[in-house]
Amino acid sequence: MQVKNRILRLCVLAIMITVWPISSVCAASAADMNGEYLQEVMDYVETQYNFDINDEELTQGAVKGMFDSLDAYSEFFTQEEADQFLETIGGNFEGVGVMISKVENYVVVTRVLPSTPAERAGVLAGDKIVLVDDHNVVDASSDEVASRIRGEKETTVTLGVLRNGSQGIVKIDIVRDVIRINPVHYEIKGDIAYLAIDSFNANTYRYVYEALNEIDEAGIKKVILDLRYNTGGEVRQAVLVARHFVPEGIITHLEFKNEANDDITYQSYLEETQYELVLLVNELTASASEILAGAIQDSGAGVLVGTQTFGKARVQNVVPLLTAEAAQRYKKETGELIIDGNELLRSYRIVPQKQDIAGWADITTGIYTTPNGRFIDGKGLTPDIEVADHGLVEDIFINNIVKLSKTEKPGLNSEGIDIYNAEKILRISGYEVDDPDMKMDARTVQALQKFQADQGLYPYGIMDFTTQNALNTQLDQLLLEYDKQYAKAVELLN
Repeated sequence: MQVKNRILRLCVLAIMITVWPISSVCAASAADMNGEYLQEVMDYVETQYNFDINDEELTQGAVKGMFDSLDAYSEFFTQEEADQFLETIGGNFEGVGVMISKVENYVVVTRVLPSTPAERAGVLAGDKIVLVDDHNVVDASSDEVASRIRGEKETTVTLGVLRNGSQGIVKIDIVRDVIRINPVHYEIKGDIAYLAIDSFNANTYRYVYEALNEIDEAGIKKVILDLRYNTGGEVRQAVLVARHFVPEGIITHLEFKNEANDDITYQSYLEETQYELVLLVNELTASASEILAGAIQDSGAGVLVGTQTFGKARVQNVVPLLTAEAAQRYKKETGELIIDGNELLRSYRIVPQKQDIAGWADITTGIYTTPNGRFIDGKGLTPDIEVADHGLVEDIFINNIVKLSKTEKPGLNSEGIDIYNAEKILRISGYEVDDPDMKMDARTVQALQKFQADQGLYPYGIMDFTTQNALNTQLDQLLLEYDKQYAKAVELLN
């Protein structure tokens, strides 16, 4: 039957590309490798199962089961799951360019990305999204709202928002476009540059390069590079970043099982290091981040501060798998049964159509070692200076607080993201405020007045720009007090 043949071919692929566990249905015994056992299982399902199930569902279930029996990093994606995954590592998606978060009953715009359709259309940080194309999203999750906002470029989405100072719902028409995700944040603090990388997507090097240009133009030679909570991404992006910090020599060595894939040794060509560098790591620094951290540690280019890293030294490839029908159709053209869509393109310059793809395999194909030949999988990197992670302070994760923007001067009954972050700063500093909620209520005004008085400012409860500067300075001091890893980095560089 058609479904049997489809699963059998995928099962044969699995046997070809990996060492398959003996407990797998595809390897019931050596004598059953011809697929007879699987056919019996399929016959049993089709004759006994009481409800409807189509060929596609059976195929996807079988293939997902195969990949689930591999290591924790290998999995099979449906086309929809693959689209989301590839957006993450690709660093681009089609949408409007806002960051959102759930605050009480509303999904709130926490940031409007620069030079995006949302910015051009007039969306503001602090807007509460209540409608997406006239669909009520009050009480909806941020994931649901995000999926409704996203869509193909050059299509239009209409947001209905509640905005401080406006009566009723403000409706905004936005034409979607391709949005580039920036995972890099940096700030110059005196003679030290702080550079944080959230992930290694396809845009990481571009934004690191821009940041380092500004750091160099400012004459800064002391750098804190923060890779905490960076779980990895593209190896190539990590290597490109490493070439700005690691002196001439090996960055990492990649070794693959399949002889068709050549092993790779990535090199740095930097004749002389330019920065006095401290690298922050923790237990969620993983994969591509550990490639960069391992190269810096082995080369002596910087000091690692923090906690033991995650320990993932495995390399994955993401490949499209053809449907059985497509594989048979292309076999007539090539004379070869191929199920890897990338192989079809490489060997025969045939681009499979979207409907030809059954799904995407994210499979572990290799390992990497550090410049000194260390294989850190399951062990991680031990920092040069171990400093424990800090926990929540007053139920707030201090590193998520964003400095105030100095774009408005909110007072009593105002609402907005700056108020939300100001309340966090005030609460951690010991001032009495309710749970941060974006609202400038009477209690927040009283706390702000006390803060202003303590800072020698006029205590009138308006969050003017001078007060916002003082709150931003207060945040810097709180980071030094509570983020001991960051504080140790500053100490080492001073």
